[in-house]
Amino acid sequence: MQPVIPVAVRLETGGGRVADLPDDFAAPLYFSNRSTVETKRLRTVGGRTEFERDRQMKILRWLSDRERPGRPRVLLIGDSIRMRQADTTGYGLHAYRALVNDYNLSHISHNTENSGLVRELIDDWLQCAPDVVHYNAGLHDLSRHPRTDVLPPWHHPVDRYQDNLRFVIGRMREHGVRTIVWASSTPVHDGWHDVDVRTGRPRGVRRKNADVIRYNAAAAEVMAAEGVPINDLYARVMNEGVERCLVPDGVHLSHHGSAVLGAQVAETITRLHPPRPEHAATPGKHDGSTT
Repeated sequence: MQPVIPVAVRLETGGGRVADLPDDFAAPLYFSNRSTVETKRLRTVGGRTEFERDRQMKILRWLSDRERPGRPRVLLIGDSIRMRQADTTGYGLHAYRALVNDYNLSHISHNTENSGLVRELIDDWLQCAPDVVHYNAGLHDLSRHPRTDVLPPWHHPVDRYQDNLRFVIGRMREHGVRTIVWASSTPVHDGWHDVDVRTGRPRGVRRKNADVIRYNAAAAEVMAAEGVPINDLYARVMNEGVERCLVPDGVHLSHHGSAVLGAQVAETITRLHPPRPEHAATPGKHDGSTT
């Protein structure tokens, strides 16, 4: 097996602005080249989940048209709440638009799913040397089989979830990340999520909002002990209105929810890790509050 080779893919736009390319931002990035193709297979061995990468890795995608000296590097890590899902954008695009003039911004081109996958790949991702990491995992960790309630391979009980979070925070600090921001997991609309309204059938995974609350509380314990600030996306969705912020699958963000959370992510990053004064754009107003 060949070694895993970290790859950063820089988006070149010539005279154009990357902010004018939202579709390109939101779409996952795939390569057929053998050194950069990424796939992930899960297998359960002796009750444990192992991640097989086979010469592959998650691709870091740079979203600035060039690496601009003196501007902080920001890395966004998160699941499909961050990314485009179906016909919605996720909060990442909106955060990018708000931050692009003051920061060098990157994200993982794929869904980073659960805390175990983040633990497995965090050292690869951190080779882009970010100053700021905005991080979430949870909605995959707490998911279950809809009929049998059997834990799928990517499910992590609360104690293992907390251990994964501690490990990742530790690795970020060892890599020299200056500002770490934890984002709470967003709510689940139980009524919408249990059954697909189009087919009347149970969905492929089961999530309950009570579990979201429980896992968020567990994550908050870890972040309090580690001194990591929390961007409370859960509270913002609840305050804004769950039915306004989610699409009918009961999990993913609507356009409104994506915009609201993107503004809050941008405001949080700007407040906790301000850009250098000579690079700061004219301040804009961002809605949202954090804890």
